[in-house]
Amino acid sequence: MSNKFEILIVDDMKDNLLALNALLEREDVKISQALSGNVALELLMKHDFCLALIDVNMPHMSGFELAEFMRGSKKTKNVPIIFVTATAKDQSFSFKGYESGAVDFLLKPLDPHAVKSKVNVFIELFQQKNELCRQLTTITELMADLNASKDEAEKANTSKTQFLANMSHEIRTPIGAILGFIDLLKNPAILQKDKDSYMVVVEKNSQQLLSLIDDILDLSKVEAGKMTVENIEFSLAEMLSDIQASMNLKAESKGIQFIFFIETTAPHLICTDPVRLRQVLGNVLGNAIKFTERGSVELRVFYSDPMLKFVVTDTGLGITKEQGDCLFEPFSQADSSTTRKYGGTGLGLILSRRLCQAMGGRLDLVNSRANVGSTFSIEVNSPLLQNAIMCDEKELMGFGEPQPVARNNKKMLIGLKVLLVEDSQDNQMLITTYLGMEGAVVKVASDGSEGINCALAEEFDVVLMDIQMPVLDGHEATKKLRSLNYEKPIIALTAHAMKEEKAKCIASGFTDFLAKPLQRDLLTAVLTRYIKKPTSKQSSNAKKGS
Repeated sequence: MSNKFEILIVDDMKDNLLALNALLEREDVKISQALSGNVALELLMKHDFCLALIDVNMPHMSGFELAEFMRGSKKTKNVPIIFVTATAKDQSFSFKGYESGAVDFLLKPLDPHAVKSKVNVFIELFQQKNELCRQLTTITELMADLNASKDEAEKANTSKTQFLANMSHEIRTPIGAILGFIDLLKNPAILQKDKDSYMVVVEKNSQQLLSLIDDILDLSKVEAGKMTVENIEFSLAEMLSDIQASMNLKAESKGIQFIFFIETTAPHLICTDPVRLRQVLGNVLGNAIKFTERGSVELRVFYSDPMLKFVVTDTGLGITKEQGDCLFEPFSQADSSTTRKYGGTGLGLILSRRLCQAMGGRLDLVNSRANVGSTFSIEVNSPLLQNAIMCDEKELMGFGEPQPVARNNKKMLIGLKVLLVEDSQDNQMLITTYLGMEGAVVKVASDGSEGINCALAEEFDVVLMDIQMPVLDGHEATKKLRSLNYEKPIIALTAHAMKEEKAKCIASGFTDFLAKPLQRDLLTAVLTRYIKKPTSKQSSNAKKGS
């Protein structure tokens, strides 16, 4: 597209055209010439002129008549016209020219400075007009985008408002059960078997609440683009055995059947993210069982190097095509009645799809029919390992048979001296009780500053350091201790159970990392690493003493 300004000059005299052309000629201007009104009209239909200089007195069609034709056409009605005339006439002549559409007159013989000056004015006006048109177009497009964004924001706000309402319900439900049954446990008159039953309910609802919080945190990481996965070699058989046992229990509690098949040979070892894969399978199978009132839920496993595929089919509620279109959107379920009846926040499927994508695969709804059932397909990338054995179903599940676990009632932390730096009195009591039951000796400090003083004043085998505390937080306290050449192990305790937080802790000088809520067995297992082993001299002295 040419960036030049186009000007039309019309005169029945060739010499006049050449003279005018010479006056107007410049690099940014393209000039078209016409010897008659008819030729001029043809050119006007083909080009977008910013200005027309028209001779008044021409045979067949005068300049005034040509101007009237131009004003009658949508394409040319706004082209500025300067009439060129050699005849000085009375005022009526000027009026007729302006009525025909003229914006100015040039008198022959032409004054070069006047011609150039007037033409420059109309070129600048044309530039300004085009710029205004561009700006108007841009504003119109921005307004359209703004309206679209506003509509999307309103939809998102409605969805998130619904999500918050659902989440409030999902959080309050287990909390209500926990508080209610703890209140019952305070009654000294209740029987031990009832206490045991109540504790099972408290534990189940606590796990449900923790799972919900984990989903919300995971989704926030996904939305922020910070979701990461690991590639770890692990036993496919053991994972499938755990999934099968867990889903059998859930299915039995609803009076439905859980069916499990391995359709192809599969490797006994795979390499992907075991935590995220279990999370995806748990979400999809959990949904299938939740929304199935009768019949069965079926899990079929396929392997075709490098893809590991799981197909989940149920005989449950199913959904319509319209509901399926929004199934993988954040904060949504098939419809609000689903949430009211079955609970849930609508996070599971969108989170599972993003996790599958991060593991090099995909999660799709294969098909679904209302009141008939649904089929989902889960795929993850897991290239065949050199040390993996390809097995049929019977061989594979043989690898996953649970091994007997030796039970040991011995206290695991006898002799371990621990400094616990924690501001929450409840957590102080809980962790002190955990460690005391395993034989450890615990001293408590309530903030980072007090923790530094205690660590430097006494000998401890290990320091348990909370991250978020008043006065001085765990990061600053640990950096201060390390700057003072404190070499004892310091273990971070934090509710921010994200990989980024673990990396930050290691950078601050922590030796290890434990996520809250603390698991008693894991806490004990980590601390056993720091029990002092007796030296050969100590062992010899002990024998002599005996």
